[in-house]
Amino acid sequence: MRPTLLVCGAVLAALALTGCAGSADGAAEPAASPSETVSAEEIAYYRCLEKNGLVLETPNPGQLRVDKDKNTDEAVAVAAEEKCRDLQKAIPDAPVSEEDLAAAREVSACVREKGFEDYPDPDPKTGEVDLESAGVSEDPELRAALRDCRPKNAGVGDAVVGG
Repeated sequence: MRPTLLVCGAVLAALALTGCAGSADGAAEPAASPSETVSAEEIAYYRCLEKNGLVLETPNPGQLRVDKDKNTDEAVAVAAEEKCRDLQKAIPDAPVSEEDLAAAREVSACVREKGFEDYPDPDPKTGEVDLESAGVSEDPELRAALRDCRPKNAGVGDAVVGG
């Protein structure tokens, strides 16, 4: 599972910030057009998630994200993420904030404390944990540990790639 969505949250936060820039004299500058801030790969990924049962929201024109309030069925989220994984991998990585990286490291440490000693630390550039490359099993106990370890406001599927 991909704490699709910590990573998606980080991507969307970075995208949201691009539209909030102002000029030195305090006048607001026009926000970048959606085509400048959201890649075609990202749109294709989100549309795939939507086609596979996840509800999306549009917080800003041209931006898409998974509506965490309406997507509470983890089985649906996992199935959608699996079906759309190749599209997701095509999205250029956005840098992760120090705060999000620290939170992802805490999740990794917590999961290891729950008995999954091989659970990897997040990638320092993206904050993602790639379970496929790490060869960590995807058993129900791991999923339960992830649910227990993630911040309660993280929503369905935040921050793990390949899980």
